[in-house]
Amino acid sequence: MKAMVVAGTASGATIQQRELGAPVRNAGQVLIGVRAASVNRADLAVRAGTHVSADATAGPTVVGLDCAGVVLDADADSGLATGDRVMTMAGGGLAEQVVVDARMPIRLPDSWSFEMGAAAVLALMTGHNALRTAGRLVPGESVLVNAARSGVGQATIRIANELGAGRVIAAVRSLRDEDFLTELGADIVVDTGSGGFAEAVLAATDGRGVDVIVDHVGGPYLADHVKAAALKGRIVGVGRLGGAEGTLDMETLAVKRLELVGVTFRTRDADEKAAIAAGVRADLIEALSEGRLDPRIDRVLPWTEVLGAQDVVASDAHLGKIVLRVSADA
Repeated sequence: MKAMVVAGTASGATIQQRELGAPVRNAGQVLIGVRAASVNRADLAVRAGTHVSADATAGPTVVGLDCAGVVLDADADSGLATGDRVMTMAGGGLAEQVVVDARMPIRLPDSWSFEMGAAAVLALMTGHNALRTAGRLVPGESVLVNAARSGVGQATIRIANELGAGRVIAAVRSLRDEDFLTELGADIVVDTGSGGFAEAVLAATDGRGVDVIVDHVGGPYLADHVKAAALKGRIVGVGRLGGAEGTLDMETLAVKRLELVGVTFRTRDADEKAAIAAGVRADLIEALSEGRLDPRIDRVLPWTEVLGAQDVVASDAHLGKIVLRVSADA
């Protein structure tokens, strides 16, 4: 089978299409024929060698963290059958075929294309886990999502509404996409581009602060998040786009009885990942089937253009996901 793999060159790491042996399915796994995969910021780190997927195996590093496609083979008791259309987290998803734990795939809504599934699955799992499991969101509580225009940020806004959030605040570096974020379900959009934004968040919550903060930026926003959090608030660290280190006011942390919760898929075992997929199915299946969680796709490219697609993601020159269409003829 063909796959996109990381390759070293004199000028640095690149990605090349290579012929690899087809994956072998074992009991408890499902074999998927890949039709599309998305490009994520973590893919840039995989290419640079600073991010190793928990699903990584010996041999060439295959690019991709998710995919959507058709079930080719599965155990009879897996709940999946040949021909089922699915989306799934999958280390090495940018290949013609991939094998994953049979508990991971989520069925595609009938109205969804493979490209939509690839665009949505990782964001759905990340956002749901941040809000429901790590953030323990209770209906009526308020939510702050920073880097809200990102693919995961957009999904998190929508998921927060599906889980019954009382107020959803989107934080972005520019208000140019305010109307778009409001249409997604943000009640308030705050500008983080001019410096501290905690005061704006406090004003939007009548001084109370926010119950659950989903943080995609990291260190530079830590001080503002602590200020903006409500009593017994939960700050969930999903990403570190702005850096890993920040200033922590431990007195305020203690007085407010805040929780700082770090999350990543890299150190989760198979059971933990399967539980996240099950949570998406349990809480969001109706919203998925009714089109309330349809992902925004910026563009779809042939998978042979993976390097250019990663450059677009690196430059932040997109609104929505970049999706790569996998073709056996490419």
